[in-house]
Amino acid sequence: MARKKSASPKKPGPKKDLLSIDRAAKRKAQKEQGAFDGRFRPRVVKSKKRYSRRRDKTGPDEVTDH
Repeated sequence: MARKKSASPKKPGPKKDLLSIDRAAKRKAQKEQGAFDGRFRPRVVKSKKRYSRRRDKTGPDEVTDH
């Protein structure tokens, strides 16, 4: 049986190069504005798909006997 040729490292396509250059430019602009220094947080809409359990309002000192 013949062996398969090993995969040679490919150069990224020209579109990927342009995207990475564009992404780097956007990131640089954001850094200059201070977006990555910890002061800004993106707003996140809470997912309605997650089930949230209701907490019992009785504390450890308010235990009732049944």
